[in-house]
Order: sequence, then structure tokens, then C-alpha cells
Amino acid sequence: MKKYALALTAVFVLSIACFGGGGTPDQVVQKLFDAVENGDGDAVVGCLSTEVLDGINEGLEELKADPEGTAAMAVMMGIEITPEEVADLTAGKAVTIVLSSEMVTAEMPDFSSVEIGEAVIDGDIAMVPVTFDGDTEEIELVLEGGSWKIGGEGMGFM
Repeated sequence: MKKYALALTAVFVLSIACFGGGGTPDQVVQKLFDAVENGDGDAVVGCLSTEVLDGINEGLEELKADPEGTAAMAVMMGIEITPEEVADLTAGKAVTIVLSSEMVTAEMPDFSSVEIGEAVIDGDIAMVPVTFDGDTEEIELVLEGGSWKIGGEGMGFM
């Protein structure tokens, strides 16, 4: 009975680590690309490290400090947003809005041609090679609370 309980616990922990916690570094990169391709800002945010989220939230606070100016600037990017909507922005909402803009979607790669390589893990850091149109970039992930997240150095591809 003890062996059965231990095996069940191990399966539960592994399922959380692989699915609920984000998965392997290359799976997290794939989840990020799927979220970007689908315009799902909340899913994008779920893939990001605390460091990256802190940076996004700092930028949001600056935008919220001048909601009228932010709304006017957004129009230049093809984004319609009211000052009231600016005041209510969260990281997920902001990413969704940006991903829906024509300016950003025009620059998106063809995700069907993106190749995600095998992660090289060194302690709490993983590097995942990603090839776009023959050019390979490495995306850095960091281990946070048992889950792999896109790190600050991993956002250079976007």
C-alpha cells in the first residue's frame, strides 16, 4: 500500500511539474509561441518570469500615469483604447491588446516554420535554441518555484 501511495504521489508531482508548472523549457517556449500566435496575453504572462513581469508592470504604471497620452499614442500603433481602459490595464490585457494590433501582427513570424531545439539546462538556467527563417536565437528560461519561465534575456526574440 505504501508503494502504491508513493507511486501515485510521484505521478501527481510529475504531472504538476510537466503540465501545471509549465513543463520542460522547450515546452514552455512552445506554449509562449502558441499564446503569442493566438493573441492570448494571459497565457503569455503565465510563461514569463517575475523579472520580466516586473518590467511589464513598471511600464504599465508609467502608461497609467498619463492615460490620455497613452490612449493617443496607442492610436498611432493602430490600437483603439480609451483612457478609462488604460487605467484598468493588467499585464495580460496589455499583451493581448498589443498582440492584436496590425503593426505587431504584420511583424509576427510564420509560427509553423519556427523550430524549437532541445534545451541545455545548467542549474536554474536553461537555454532553448529557436530557429526562425534560418536564423537561430537562444531563449533563456529561469527556474522559479519549480516552473520554467521565460527570463529577462529570453525576451530578445520578440
